[in-house]
Amino acid sequence: MRITSLRGRSALVLLLINLAVAALTVGAFLLTARRIANTFARRYAEKHVLLDKSRILAPIQREVALARKLADSEVMRSWCRAEADPAARRMALAELESYRRAFSDHSYFFIPAASRHYYFNNAKDEFRGHELSYTLAPGDPDNAWYFQTMATVEDFALHVDASEHLGLLKVWINVLVKDQGRKAGMVGTGVDLSDFMRETARSGDRAVTTVLVDRKGALQAYPNPAFMEFNARMKDESRRMTLFQLLGSDADRVLLRERIARLSLGQSTLEVFPLVVEGRRYLAAATFMGEIDWIDLALVDPSQVMGLGPFVPILGLMLLSLVATIVLISLLLNRMVLKPLERLTVSSRAIAEGQYGIELPVDRQDELGRLTGTFNHMAATLRDHTANLERKVQERTEALSKANQKLTESSRKITDSLDYAHLIQASMLPKAETLAAAIPDHFVLFRPRDIVGGDFYGFARDPRGFLVAVGDCAGHGVPGAFMSMSASAILEQLLAKLGPEDPALILRELNDAMKTLLHQSERALGSGRLDNGLDLALVRVLPGEGLARFAGARLALWTVGPDGTLREHKGDPQSLGYRRSLTDFHFTNRDIPLASAAAFYLFTDGILDQHGGAQGFGFGQRRLREAILGMAGEPMARQQGILEGILRDYQGGNLQRDDITFMGFRVGPHSLQE
Repeated sequence: MRITSLRGRSALVLLLINLAVAALTVGAFLLTARRIANTFARRYAEKHVLLDKSRILAPIQREVALARKLADSEVMRSWCRAEADPAARRMALAELESYRRAFSDHSYFFIPAASRHYYFNNAKDEFRGHELSYTLAPGDPDNAWYFQTMATVEDFALHVDASEHLGLLKVWINVLVKDQGRKAGMVGTGVDLSDFMRETARSGDRAVTTVLVDRKGALQAYPNPAFMEFNARMKDESRRMTLFQLLGSDADRVLLRERIARLSLGQSTLEVFPLVVEGRRYLAAATFMGEIDWIDLALVDPSQVMGLGPFVPILGLMLLSLVATIVLISLLLNRMVLKPLERLTVSSRAIAEGQYGIELPVDRQDELGRLTGTFNHMAATLRDHTANLERKVQERTEALSKANQKLTESSRKITDSLDYAHLIQASMLPKAETLAAAIPDHFVLFRPRDIVGGDFYGFARDPRGFLVAVGDCAGHGVPGAFMSMSASAILEQLLAKLGPEDPALILRELNDAMKTLLHQSERALGSGRLDNGLDLALVRVLPGEGLARFAGARLALWTVGPDGTLREHKGDPQSLGYRRSLTDFHFTNRDIPLASAAAFYLFTDGILDQHGGAQGFGFGQRRLREAILGMAGEPMARQQGILEGILRDYQGGNLQRDDITFMGFRVGPHSLQE
C-alpha cells in the first residue's frame, strides 16, 4: 500500500532509520560479543590442552618409568640370556610379580627375543604358575606389533591394540630389554582402553573434547568407542582410522597436517586453529607430547564456553531504549511539525477548490509561522489575480482556437504529402506478383519506422537466374527515403549497364556513383556537410548451375543447409557512398553451392537493434538465430508470420527504433519459374 500522507511517511522514515540504527547497533553488539566469546574460548582451549597434557602424561610417564626400570633390571637380562635356567626363571617371575603390583593396571607381559615366548599375568592374578601364554609367530597378523616394534623402536612405544589370544583391548606400553646394546627382549604393561578413554578423552566438560593422535593422525584416544575399537583390532596400521577422515574439507586436512608438522618438529609448542570435525565447528588447541610421541588436541565448542545468554539482558535494554526513543521522537514531531503542516494542507486543498477567502492565524515565529504568513499572502494574491485571469483565459482561448484550425490544416497537408511519398517509394520496390512468379517460396518483411524510410529491396530476373538486393541507407523518414530511392535507381542503371553476373563489381560501381551523386569527395571530409551512404547485400542465384554468388557491403547473408546448420556469410567491412568509403576498394564475391543452402536470409540491422524484452535490450543476433533455426523447416509464408509474432512479442510497448527489412527465400532445382 502506498503511503501518501506526510505523517505516514515521516513515521515510516523514522521507523526505518531507527530500525537501521537498531540493526547496526545489534549487529555491532553481537559481533563484539562473539569476539569476546571467541577470545575466551581460545584462552580456555589453550589452558585446557596444557592441563590435559599434564593430566595425560603424569600417569603414562609413571607407567613408562616403571616399565623402563623393569626392562633395565639385571634379573630380566639374565633370564633373556638363559630362559631355561630354573633359578633365572624363578627370580625373573618374582621381579615381574613385584612390578605387577606396582603397575596401575596390575598386569605385565614379558617376551624374550630368543624364544618369542609371551609371559603374561593380569590384575586378577589368573596366570600365576602358568605365565607362559603362547609363542609369537612371525606370520600371525596379531603378532605384527611385536616384530614391527623390535625392528623400528629403540627405547619404548605406545600403541592401541587388541590381543585375540588374551581377549584384551588395551593401550600397551612396550619397552625394549637391552643386553650390551642388543635387543634381548620386550617388557611392558597395559592400560584398559575403557579406563584410558575415561581418564584422557572424556573430561566431563561438554564444551571440550580431548583427542589423542600420533604423528600420522591415527586416532589413539577419541570419545567414540567404535572408532577406538576399530583401530585396536586393525593390525594394519596404514588402514587405521585417522582424524583426517573425520574432517569436513581438504582445507582442514591441509591445516591439520601443517600444525602437526610444526609441533612435531619443535617449531611451536602450542597451536590454536579452527577445525570442523564430524560436521561440528571447533576451536582446536594442540600440543606435542614428546615423551610418548603423540599429539594432544582439545576441541572446544565456543558456543558452549560462553554463549550469548549473558548478553541477552543488555541486548533487551538496548532494544527497549530504541523503542522509547522512537515513541518520544514521534510524539514531538507530530506536535511541533506534522499538525501545523496538516492545517496548511487542509487550507491549501480548500484554496485549490476555489475558496480564496481563507486566512490562517500566525501564532509562532519559527519557520512554520513564516510559512503560514506566506500562505496567507499567497491566498490574497490569488484572490486579486483570479478575476483578471479568467478574462485573459477567455481571450487566449478564442485566439488559440483560430490558430489550431490553421495548424490542423497544415498537419493534414504534410501527412498527405508523406502518404504520397510512400506510394512513390513503394512503386520502386519489386511487385509482389513478380517475386512470387520467380521465387514461389519466399517472403519479405518490409516495415519502415515512419511512413517512408531508408530501407529498400530489389529484384532483377534474366534467363539464367535472378538477383536479389537488400539495402539500408543512412537515416530514416524523409531523408532516408530520398537516399533509398536514389540508391535503388542507380542500382537499376548499373544492372542494365553491367548485368547481374558480378555482384562485387556492382557494389564497387555503386560506391563510386553514390559518392559522385552526394559530392562525397575527400576534400569535403572537414567541410561540416552531412555524410550519407548505405549498406547493401546482393545475391546472384543461378539455379541451372546450382550456384549462388553473394557480395555484401557490411550486410551479411545467412543460409540454412539441408542438415539444419545455420551459416553466416559476412559482407566486406566497407559501406557505399560515404566520404570515407574507399573508391578503390575491391569487394569480394562468395560462391555458395545451392546443395549446401536450403534457405537464404537477407536483412538490415533494424531487426537486430529493436529494443524490447524485460531489460529493454536489442533483439540481437542470438535471438534471430534461434528464431530462424526454429522456423527453418516451415514454408516461407509461414516463416514470415512466425517471425512477425516473435518480433511483436519481444518489442512489446517499445517504439520501433529503425527501419526493418527482412527477406527469406528457398532455391531448388526447379525454383526459377518460366
